[in-house]
Amino acid sequence: MYDRNDSAPSLLSFLIGGVVGASLTCLLAPQSGIALRRLIRAGVDDGARKGRAAARRLAAAGSAANVPEPGLPTDMGKAGRG
Repeated sequence: MYDRNDSAPSLLSFLIGGVVGASLTCLLAPQSGIALRRLIRAGVDDGARKGRAAARRLAAAGSAANVPEPGLPTDMGKAGRG
């Protein structure tokens, strides 16, 4: 008949498992609530900083690369067609 893509339920199960695991980790952590929140905030801030740096590097690499606009090839019309 046709192929079914059953990846959506698997992805949802994975995400739910991650949320449950993170919640249990926070509940069972040996730090106090304030220390745990500071630790989480530091991790999120570090991840955001790394993400912004990666985005800047990617933008710089994209602007440095001389990539032609999508569409017709650049040599169209210069060479005779067979």
